[in-house]
This record gives sequence, C-alpha cells and structure tokens, in this order.
Amino acid sequence: MSMLRLTFLLVCATMLQACAWLQLGGAQEESVDASLVNNEHAVQLLLAGRNLDPIEGTWEHDHDSFELVIARNEFDIADEFDYVGVITRSDQPRWQPGDVKLLLQKTDVEGEYLGVWTTYNKSKRRMRFVISDHDLIRASFTGQDGNPYYVRIRRVGERVAHRL
Repeated sequence: MSMLRLTFLLVCATMLQACAWLQLGGAQEESVDASLVNNEHAVQLLLAGRNLDPIEGTWEHDHDSFELVIARNEFDIADEFDYVGVITRSDQPRWQPGDVKLLLQKTDVEGEYLGVWTTYNKSKRRMRFVISDHDLIRASFTGQDGNPYYVRIRRVGERVAHRL
C-alpha cells in the first residue's frame, strides 16, 4: 500500500471519529429513571458502596437554579462518556429530575474532562471542563451571539473559594 493511500485512510478514519463525537446528543433528549435521583436517599444509594472519583457527587449550578448528581456512566447513555450529570432538583420548568444535563469523558490530564453541556434551551455545547480545588467545575463557550458564557457548578455543601 502506498504511503499516500495509507495517509488518506488515516485522515478519513480520524475525520469519521471526530464527526461521530460531534454528532453526539443530536435532537434526542436523554434521561434516566427519575426514581434514581429524585431524593437524597436515592442519590446516596447511587453513589454508595464504592470509591468515588473526584468528579462524582452532588453539584449545584452557580446560580442555585438546579442541582445534579455526577456519577459513572452505568446508564447505557452515550457509551463513549465516562460520567453522566443528571438533574436531581430544578427551579427551571424545562428541567426535571432524571434529565441528563452533562456528559463527561476523562482526559489524560488530571481534573480535566471533555464533555457536552446541555444549555437552558436544550442545545448541546461541547467544551472542556476543569475541576479545581475539588469543589468547583468550570467551563466556558462562545454563544451563537459571539458572547462568552461561563459554566460554574460547585459541590453541594462546600464553599467555593475561587470563581472564574
């Protein structure tokens, strides 16, 4: 096989893999059984009995408009992601317990994840998430209007010392 043909095949394979990642989420809304996340006891059972990764636990949006649990992806949702962030409480009518708000994939850098954040209008935003000081997850993206938007979620029950 010629070197040019081999290079072409490698480029095509890489592009297909990237396209598959970018198409994740589409228009389909994902959710898990709401009984798993609708109260504190259920959430504790979901996380109990194993060593938790630093990203796992209960988190709340910086504006306290919703709470979610981040747990290992054992829900058969988007298999390429290691963690799923599921709404447990929301003041926003568009979000119900069990709705998937966040998908995360580990990277080679400790405390850094690639993921998909579902916005208030249910559009999907791919971005890099960074956990800092074990109690704050930060990310940002540029909106369709060209303005920067920030995502900040903090661990429930812990004070956030640093902000974006």
